Formats: sequence, C-alpha cells, structure tokens
Amino acid sequence: MDSQDSLDTAGAPLLITFFVALPFACPLQHGAVISRNFDEPLRGCEGMEVFATEQSGPLEARLRDKIFVSLKFWQLKEAIDLADSLHGLRQVVRDVTGVGDIPEEKETVPQETYRTVVEMVTVQNSDKLHDKKAAIGEAFKRCFGVLSDVYSMSRLVERDGLSPHIGIEQAQAVFWFGRVPGHRYSGDLGGLMWVSPPPQVPSDTFELESFQKLETLLARLWNGSPLELAMERALVANQYLRQQGDYANAVIHAALSSEIVLDALLGMMLWEEQLEAPDISAAVDVFDETKNGGLASRVKREYGPRLGGNWNPSINGPVRRWSEELAHPRGRIVHRGYRPSRHEAERALEVSDELLDFVKGRLALKAKRYPRTCLMILGEPGLRRIAGWKWASAFLKATDEHPLSWFSGYSKWRDAVDSVRAGG
Repeated sequence: MDSQDSLDTAGAPLLITFFVALPFACPLQHGAVISRNFDEPLRGCEGMEVFATEQSGPLEARLRDKIFVSLKFWQLKEAIDLADSLHGLRQVVRDVTGVGDIPEEKETVPQETYRTVVEMVTVQNSDKLHDKKAAIGEAFKRCFGVLSDVYSMSRLVERDGLSPHIGIEQAQAVFWFGRVPGHRYSGDLGGLMWVSPPPQVPSDTFELESFQKLETLLARLWNGSPLELAMERALVANQYLRQQGDYANAVIHAALSSEIVLDALLGMMLWEEQLEAPDISAAVDVFDETKNGGLASRVKREYGPRLGGNWNPSINGPVRRWSEELAHPRGRIVHRGYRPSRHEAERALEVSDELLDFVKGRLALKAKRYPRTCLMILGEPGLRRIAGWKWASAFLKATDEHPLSWFSGYSKWRDAVDSVRAGG
C-alpha cells in the first residue's frame, strides 16, 4: 500500500464521523440520537470511558468494547416553492385554450419544511487501517445500514405522507472526518466523498429515431406482447439497484423480468404448436401448478425437449445460476423479508441477463420449428445477429400474416388458457 493510503494510529482505533444530507426528510426530532452496537470487538480503548452523548454517563464495559454506530439527527428548516410546476402548467393551458393569464413574475406558493442531515459516528480497529479507502468505505456502509433501519422503521410509526425508500446510492456527496480517541478532528484527515454521481436530468427530447422506436414498442405492447413488460421490469430493477439502493426490490424485479420471459417463451411455443389444430387443453395441463409444479418444474421439464441445451438447475450453467442466485434470493425476500446485499443484487441482475442471452441463443437455433416465436421474441435484428434469420425470412415471405397480429392472437389464446385454469 502507498503510505498515503494507510493510517498509523499506533494501535488505537480510528473514530470516523460522516455527515450526509438525506434526499427525503426523516421525522426524528432535532438532536435525536440512536446508537447500535455490533458483535465485533473494539480494541485499543480498554479502560477508556466512552459516552453515547455529552449528556449521558459512560457506557457499560460490555458496550464500550464493541464496534458501534451512533446517529444524530439535525433538522434544518427550509421552504420549498410549490408553484414551480404550476407556472409551466398555466403556460400550456394558455397556449392550448387561450384561457387565463400568465403573470410576468412567477407567483410563489411557499411550504415550510425541513431537511434532515445525519451525523454518523463509528469506529474502525487499527488492523483495518492499512487500506484507508476500504476502511472508510466499510465504515460508511455500516453507518448507512443503521440509518436505513431507522428510516425504514420511522415510516412504520406515522404512515401518512409516506416518504420514498432511501438507499446508499442516494447519498451522493458525504463529508467525513477521522480522529484518534482523545484528539480533535482536523482538516488533515477527512474531506468530501462522492458515494454516487449526481442524478441525471434530461437535457433534450427525443430525436426522430427514438420516437419511432417508441411507436414500435407501443404497437407491440398494445397488441399483446409480454416482452416489453419484461424489459420494463429489468429497467426498474436497475433503477432500484443503481439509483435508489433498494436491493430487495432490485432482486424482485429482476426475477419478475426473467419469469415473464420464461413464461412468454413457453406460452408462445405452445401457442404456435397448436395453431394448425387449435386445442388449449395441453397448455392448460402444462401450466397447471397443482398437477405439475411451478415455474422451476416447468423449466426442467418443458424447455429442453423443445429448445435443446441444458435446462437442468442441478447442472452448472445459466439455468442453475438463475435458480440459485436469482430465484432463490427472490423467494427469501418475498417469504422471509430477507435483505440482500448490493453484491447479491448485482449478481441477480447479471444472472437475469445471462439467462436471457441463453434463451435467445437456444431459440434462434429453432427458427425453422418456431418461426413466429422467434420473430416475436428476437425480431429480425436479433435473428440476424444470433442465427435463424434464413428460416424466419423464408417463413415471412411465404405467409401474408403480419407479426403484430401474432401478439394479438397469442394474447387472446393465453387469456383463454388462464381462464380455464382459473375455472372460468
């Protein structure tokens, strides 16, 4: 390690204080202090008196000998202007209807509120200070984990006006300072830390090409395509992970995206198989979970015979990683309230993408058997890039059907299958 990146505290621990402004107010009273102790022992403070706050007495030995996090909440009064959006709304109303006047100066509608700044204090043992960056990063994550718990539980106390979730990715700029116990803070050890880049704001509207892509997506969606819904869940999963730091919802939505793709893939193949001799009974049996099990059972049983490849979740491959690193964590979150780490959420999104690539590759090889399904899921660009365009293009030339009509036909067929399954 570069000497500038390491800290020598002569065996004493390093007290670290972070200051973070929350993106949404947390309603604890000004000056409130909440602390938590962890199991990890604190070394180098033996015999030293430790106080939770200046007003409290010294902590018991069993508490002061543990790594801790202490949060103090500062509530700063401020006013926001509710008229910011109203001014633009009036402008559009005037332009469209000719009704109303636009004042030369924007009217103000002030609303008194407050901004929450949290002072977060923790400590790192000296044996972790050889890597200053890692030690500071670990300390901040520990503090923010406690802060997330406090914020989440505060939302349960008063549920009116519920504020959004906060995650570490929303912290953005954080000030930090370090000191050895018994010494004061100084500007030599501390500074500004960027946790995540500032949020992106739109700088321009759609170009023609982007607008045409939007029209294509809407045409597919409104004709019954389920694939855009899967793409939307994948996008939401990324937003939860990278913008909001909500790892549980990131995993859930990544799982939803994969499940929609898998369900649509099998459904479309079954639909295409019975087009010449319409009969939904076979599909009803396939999707009957009371008889044949859920999605995991269908994946193992139905996909391999149609698409080839390894669909066994007990054998290493994309399906096994989907089962172990996405489907299983999703179940723990939904059924037990499990809180995944950022790494687990990142892996969930990665294996979701890996499964999608596997699905595309297997399906492209079956373009001759399932030309409609291939064109609906992969389209011409995907088939040209991966494989199968030869068979799909030949099929298109030989039929007068429009691909958009297939989505409508599949959607109606699938509604009928689900209706029978539900006893309708």
